[in-house]
This record gives sequence, structure tokens and C-alpha cells, in this order.
Amino acid sequence: MKEFQALLMGTTQNISEVERDSEKQQVVINGVFAKGKASSDDTEKESKGSNLNIIYLEKEEKWMPEQPALIKTRKELYDEIWKISIAGVAKKYNIPYGHMIRQLKIAEIPVPPSGYWMKLSSGKEVSVLELTGDPEESVSIYKTTPGVKSRKKAVSRVTNTSEESLVISENSEIKILPPEIIEQFGKTYNIYKRSNLYEEVWKQPITKIAKIYSVSDSAIHKICKALNVPTPPAGYWSRVRAGKTVKKIPLPKGNYPEQKTGLRSEAIKISPNEGEVLNFLDNESRTLVLAVADQIMLPDEDSRMNSKIIAHRKKVSKWQRELKKNEAKGWGKRNLSDPPFLADTISEEALPRVCRIFDALIKALVPLNCELTNDLKIKVNQEIVSISVTEAKDKIPHIITEKENLELLKYEDRHNNNSYASKPNIRKYDYLFNGRISVTIHGRKTYRDCKAYVVEEMLGDIVLALYEVSDVLRQEREEREEKARQREIERQKKEQQRERYNLEVTNTEALVNKAEDYETACKIRAYISALEKSDELDDETATWIQWAKKKADWYDPTLALNDEYFGKRKHEESSESKVLKKSGYSWW
Repeated sequence: MKEFQALLMGTTQNISEVERDSEKQQVVINGVFAKGKASSDDTEKESKGSNLNIIYLEKEEKWMPEQPALIKTRKELYDEIWKISIAGVAKKYNIPYGHMIRQLKIAEIPVPPSGYWMKLSSGKEVSVLELTGDPEESVSIYKTTPGVKSRKKAVSRVTNTSEESLVISENSEIKILPPEIIEQFGKTYNIYKRSNLYEEVWKQPITKIAKIYSVSDSAIHKICKALNVPTPPAGYWSRVRAGKTVKKIPLPKGNYPEQKTGLRSEAIKISPNEGEVLNFLDNESRTLVLAVADQIMLPDEDSRMNSKIIAHRKKVSKWQRELKKNEAKGWGKRNLSDPPFLADTISEEALPRVCRIFDALIKALVPLNCELTNDLKIKVNQEIVSISVTEAKDKIPHIITEKENLELLKYEDRHNNNSYASKPNIRKYDYLFNGRISVTIHGRKTYRDCKAYVVEEMLGDIVLALYEVSDVLRQEREEREEKARQREIERQKKEQQRERYNLEVTNTEALVNKAEDYETACKIRAYISALEKSDELDDETATWIQWAKKKADWYDPTLALNDEYFGKRKHEESSESKVLKKSGYSWW
């Protein structure tokens, strides 16, 4: 059989020139599989610009298509899929689900993404992918399609002309011109041109484009939506980093606005050139860090993780299991130990993913002399940088459990019997983890999952953020240390001043006390002098005068003599402490 109808794309091709040989290969013409090998004439036609898609695939068995199970236009098939789902269409026409998916991909018909029908059933907002290409083109779907043993063995001879297939190196030097701005009412506005914005978002990640426009990445997404500019899907830039071939969605044609203005956020500081990134490092260290940030990738799922991550993961899993047991008993977190890092901020399903992110970071940073602590903090340039991870939650109506329903029935029964009963406290909503994680670097920079990218695609930015935050922490630490040093100097000055003041007080009091003693000595001598001038002096009086002179000398601080009974007088002490007291008897 040398001729058959190529029904998958609604066209008929003559393959009379296709020669059969012993090599078990297949030829795919516009998505239709046939046996044989293309002749040299066919290959020559392809080299001249033929629109046929010919792909050689190694296969052990020859295959010929049977009659199609379904023939519809691309628009009809697109509408039916978005109305009752791929599984519904496959079941309706008795087509295996896997074959249905494969042929829809060949026909380039967009299908609902994962989670679309769950969001739709819960009343959430969903986005519908637009059908591109000719909507009236006929598409045939078969019940069987040939399998391929290894995708790596497939050799593409001709690329699809309907979509641009690209191989982009994110490391390549890509220059994007500064955006046009206008000044109005004292504020700065960006001018977003549709064609320029389309080229920009497909050259660089939206986060980088947002920095150029000095706005947030969500603002760029809103502008793209308003101008109907397609943006790279999730995982696009990770495939670019891996050197894989990626597809660029063409800019839709139609009556769409050509440009739009938007307020420029002056709070976001834009670096005028890349030379300011990590400028606190020396040239050698900076080059090394930038190279690591540019080449970091997630390790394989079967690769062994860091031992500290494994140990911490066991702690988290153990705590989460204990929490589940407590919740089953209605105890909540009662009698539980403090949750370890990650235990109460992410779900069990997200834990392996977060651990892989930490593993990728530490494996990339270890050659840079960085360390991982037991509680999964990273030591960068001798500064401990903490990383917090949280998982977003969806608010959904609470479904009453059997136990809660029984409590309500008991309450209603007692209430109807005029008995006192308290109404069970049943929550209205449940908050369930939805898998979208956010990574915050020491409370300063946050990276979160969004429609354009996931956290794993921002590992290079996270590495740079770790170094930037570590430098901020270093500056803050040095500032604290300097302030502490200044406080210590000030304290020492105050202490010296206090000691000097107290010494002055002590010396002054001693001076006053000595002066009082000297005054007392002078009074005694004056009295003695007056007594000696009297004419009537007997032997007893003369003896007393000699005794009095000794007491005057004892009081005199300039002489500081020792008395036989009182000892040496402490002239510097206060008069109260120097009062002479008679000695008495003590009972103890």
C-alpha cells in the first residue's frame, strides 16, 4: 500500500515515492504515521522549503493508521475539549486517553491545564488558552498511534513553521533598551509598546523586565494581559537554562491596543549596570559567585541530599505525624513540642520539594565556603542568613464531618426538648495548603510561585540575594558593634568621672574634718595661753597645762601625734565618727 489518506491534519499526501526497506522506520507526514523510509527526492524537496513535517522515528514494528474515530475542525474539537474535558471527549468517542493527548499535541490544540476543572467546580477564576492557527482546519483523531521507545532517538528533520522553535541561552548578552517615560503631574509613567514588550518578555524573565521598568513583576503581567501579549509558560526559563529547545508563542494578531501607560514605582531602585551587583566583593569572589548563581540547577530526585537536610526532614515528618494524631483526637497542638523549622509552615507534600531547593542551594554554595546549620540556616561570609519558607492556603467551605453532624443532631434534639444545650462551634471554612510556596531571605527578599515562574527557576537570584543580605547583615553587625564600642567608651568616661567626683568629695570632706580638728587644737592652745598669763599658777595647774598641750597636739592634724589612750586621731573622718565615748561593759 503506497498511498493513504493523511487524516490527522485533514490532508492527503502521495507517498508513492517512499521506498520500503529492511530498516524498521516510520515516516510522519503532517502528524500521520506511515511505514517506510523517505527517498532522497523527498529529502531534497524538504531542503527547498516544503511545509511537510517529516520526522524519522526508530520503531521495531510497522504501523498503518486505520479509519479515524473522530473528524472535526480544530475549532469544534477545541470547544468540545474546553466544555467537557479531554477525558470526556476520549470517553465519548471511545479513544484511549494517552492517544488522545498525543494527537491533540500534534494538532497544536491547547488543552485545559492541570487543576483547571477543580478550580472551575469550586467557583474560582480560570484562564482559557486561546486557539491559534486556522480554526477551520480539519483534524482526524485515531484510536491508536505508534509508540516511541526513546525520545532521545528521534531526529527532527523539519521544524514546524507555525510556531517559532528557539534555543536560547540565558547566559548570552541580551541588551534591552531603557523604556520610554513621560512626566505628568509630578509623577513618572512608563510607556509600554505591545510589540516591544512582546520581544522583551521572551528575551528575559519577567522579574528582570520589571526591574528595567521599575515596577513589580505582577504589574508587567497585568500590562501583558491588557495588551494581549503572551508570556512564557511555567518552566520555560528552566528549560532554557538546561539548553533545551523551547517554543515561542507568536504574538496574536487582531484589533488590540498598541501601547499602554503605567505609573512607575520610584520605591524600586534600579541598578544602572550589572557592575553594581555584589560590588562589595572583590573581583575574583564576585566572578565566582555570579558563575555559581548562573549555573545552579536542582539536583536529580534520586541523588543523595545533604545529611543535615535529611536529619531535619525526619524531625519535621515526625512532628507532622504527631500533629495528625493530636488532630484526630481533637487536641490540636496541645502537648506537642515547639515545631521545628518548616513543620507548621508547609504541607507534607511540599516538604520534599523544599528540601530539594535547600539541597540545591547548599551544594552550590559549599565550594564558596558557605555552611549549612542544623536548623537549615546558611552561613555566608561568616554571617548566618535565615531562610523562611511558607506555603499559601486556599479558603474553602468546611464540609461537616460525621462527628460534627452527630453533635448538631444532639444539640437540636435537646433544643427542641427545651433543654439547655450549647451549640457546637463548627468552623465555616477550611484553609488547605495549595502547593504555592514563598521563600524569604532573612525577612528582606521574597521569591514566590506565580503563573510566570516557580521558585526553582529563581535559584540563581536566591544565591545572589543570600550574598546581598549577608552583606547587609555584616553592615548591621558592624554598626551594632560600633555602637556597642561607643557605648562602652561613654560608660568608661562616666565611670571615670564618677570615680573622680567621689574622690573629690572624699578629699573635700577630709579637708573640712581636718580643718575642724585644727580649729579645736587652736582653741585649746588659746585657752592654755590665757591660763598661763594668770598670776596664780600652782603645781597642779601647771601639770594640767602640760596635759592640755598634749591633747591640743593630738587634735592638730599638722602634727598627727599618737595619744597614749586614744591612739592616732583619724583627722579625715567626720566629726560624728570621731566623737569620744566612754567605755562601758558589754553583755555579749
